[in-house]
Amino acid sequence: MRKLAMIVPLVIAFSACASTKPPNDKLTQVEASIQQAEQVGAENYAPLEIREARKKLDKARELVSREKYGKAKRTADRAMVDAELAQMKSLSEKAQKAVRELRESIRVLQEEIQNNLEKAERQS
Repeated sequence: MRKLAMIVPLVIAFSACASTKPPNDKLTQVEASIQQAEQVGAENYAPLEIREARKKLDKARELVSREKYGKAKRTADRAMVDAELAQMKSLSEKAQKAVRELRESIRVLQEEIQNNLEKAERQS
């Protein structure tokens, strides 16, 4: 019974690691995720993350060519995480930039209003 308890987790672990077909769908998803990140400006806002995603995608493709499908899938999963992080970081940076620009516009408008009020008081 004790041996069975030790063997079952090992069998499950090996079966999870051993994949018999290439993770082509996963690679396609990672490519799409990288493209989405690029479209929202990942090159400017998250260059490290998008570079890591591309590097891991290339590694996953190499592993597929060597028929190491399980490892390729795990590498593709990591690439997906990096691509999604790049996308989220880019969107966040863009939103923060828009907030800063909006605050600056409000500050300029407030100065103009104050100047006009002071000008009107001097004329009256």
